Amino acid sequence: MENDRASLLELGVRLMAEHYPGMTVKQATIIQSGGIKTIWKIETDAGPVALKRIRKSVPTVRFTTAAQSYLAAKGALVPRIVPTGKGELFFVHEGHPLALYEWIDGRDLYMEEVAEHLCAGVRGLARFHRDTAGFVPPADGEAYDRMGEWPRHYREMREELARWKSESEQRESVFHQTYAREAERMIRLADLAIDLLAQSCYAEWVRELGPYGCMAHQDYGKGNALETDRGVYVLDLDNLAYDVPLRDLRKLIVKRMDYLERWDEPELDRIIGWYASVYPLTESQIAILYIDMLFPHYFYGTAKNPFKKGKRGEVDKLLESAAFERGKLPLLADRLGLDLGE
Repeated sequence: MENDRASLLELGVRLMAEHYPGMTVKQATIIQSGGIKTIWKIETDAGPVALKRIRKSVPTVRFTTAAQSYLAAKGALVPRIVPTGKGELFFVHEGHPLALYEWIDGRDLYMEEVAEHLCAGVRGLARFHRDTAGFVPPADGEAYDRMGEWPRHYREMREELARWKSESEQRESVFHQTYAREAERMIRLADLAIDLLAQSCYAEWVRELGPYGCMAHQDYGKGNALETDRGVYVLDLDNLAYDVPLRDLRKLIVKRMDYLERWDEPELDRIIGWYASVYPLTESQIAILYIDMLFPHYFYGTAKNPFKKGKRGEVDKLLESAAFERGKLPLLADRLGLDLGE
């Protein structure tokens, strides 16, 4: 292990010398490693920087680095990319893209646990979504595009839930019998969310935004949001995708409610208010957020591990996720004007 770490340190220093000849390396440390993704903190004569080996294809990195450069240029709070000696946003070593970023000193935000951190993080996310508008991807880049894809994605997840139920009905384990029983209601929730999304302003909003109207981070949370004196910096844009600006927000809300172990209505209103104070939302758009919260994403995420990733099925986690999904129904039914009859 020590030999591997020493080799990685040596590699980082060598790559800096080869691709950033104008900078003198004083010290290098490894911040993250394991597999392809590696982050070095490099102390240079020009200050600290972060060298990152990215676990994405070259065309995808061409898209994400161009997007990050666009954001930094317009004043968004994202780390600036330091160009290589050849003026490129990234370089490729042994088939893997690497980029150099300015180092951001800040404080981690514990958004699930601390309300003040959540407030700062939600407002930072809203500013990020607002700033992403207008970025046109390079012709030779490969963009993630979820704009307008929610109906298809909902249907695909719903069909997986149903298929796993059919599979479970043929199995005798406690986990599979529990899944078959709990999945019945989750599939009904998925069907309801699919119908409500079709009746919502989602398609109209997608048309209004256009193809380049907003990007989602897709992995926003602790470690990727740093509070600084300037505001909240958003890090790690490797999964940027064109999308309506709600998926990231829904994930934050669900994580907060999970931590609180209840669906707290005043807290929900506060979170939406913090977000909308920076990125205004209409009542119809907020209804789409409620619909996305109604879809059983949490239950699906728990079930996906054993059925799709081959991990051991845990009955307790499955029951907890089903109970969490049921707990949201009174609140969301009221917000969406539904009579669930359950």
